[in-house]
Amino acid sequence: MTIHSLMGPGGPGEPEKPSGPQPGESPVSYALRAIGRLFTTSRLAKDQFHEARHDQAQAERIAADAEETGQQATAARARADAERRKASRHLRIPRGVGTSVAIGLALLDALPAYWTAEAFGLDQNSTVVLTVLLCTALGGAMWLLDLFAAKGRPVPLRILQATLTAAFTAMFILRFDYLQVTSGGDPWSSALQAVALTATSAALVAVGYVVLKHRKTKPLADAEHTARQLESFSAEAEKDAASASARAAMSRAALQDTVVTWAVSHQPPGLAHEEFLPAITQAIDILLSR
Repeated sequence: MTIHSLMGPGGPGEPEKPSGPQPGESPVSYALRAIGRLFTTSRLAKDQFHEARHDQAQAERIAADAEETGQQATAARARADAERRKASRHLRIPRGVGTSVAIGLALLDALPAYWTAEAFGLDQNSTVVLTVLLCTALGGAMWLLDLFAAKGRPVPLRILQATLTAAFTAMFILRFDYLQVTSGGDPWSSALQAVALTATSAALVAVGYVVLKHRKTKPLADAEHTARQLESFSAEAEKDAASASARAAMSRAALQDTVVTWAVSHQPPGLAHEEFLPAITQAIDILLSR
């Protein structure tokens, strides 16, 4: 036990020796009265009391906030689990990853799209602009295919599929004609190159659609994101609560050390140590809980 002096800077001096409990007064009631008298004569004890009460109130507030955040995290995990059960087991690609892969596939289509744009015989700048438009259109087709399939819209889906078939057929014809005019080679060789070019673009669109189709649903992705965020907040709140609780325990220990040190040297008549010291501890608990 650390011995704290109740005298010194800010302390007016030694409190008077207590006269003992009044008739019928319980040890705890007497301890409360004795501690109150100590606070009026010792600035150290009074300051420690205010610090301990402040730290305890702060610890209780932070603990309540941590408990509320923990409850929110638990509820968020439950919502995420519910969304996971509702979603198909095939929808396991993280939504952000799936979107990034689809964008990458659309960008990979730039080279075959550029070769297709060359078939129009435009200048360099116009060819680049047309390439960008073709990449955008093919990338948009991935999203529209996924959207119409997910929403259960068969008619728009069939129309889009027919439009893509017509577009890839046109790409094949344009590329074939361009190769025939520029190279004048064997028609079969030109046709094979045109088929490879068209198949590459079609494969990129198909793979992008499959990736998008197997992404997690937006409600599931949002629920998982919220659950992860709240779990992180809950972990931080628990650390703050533990730190505040430790600080409150230290402040209370310092106050009790001071009060018990005084009580040992001011044993009241008619009250044994084994009664007085526990009463002091209970009195401190009562005062800090007010």
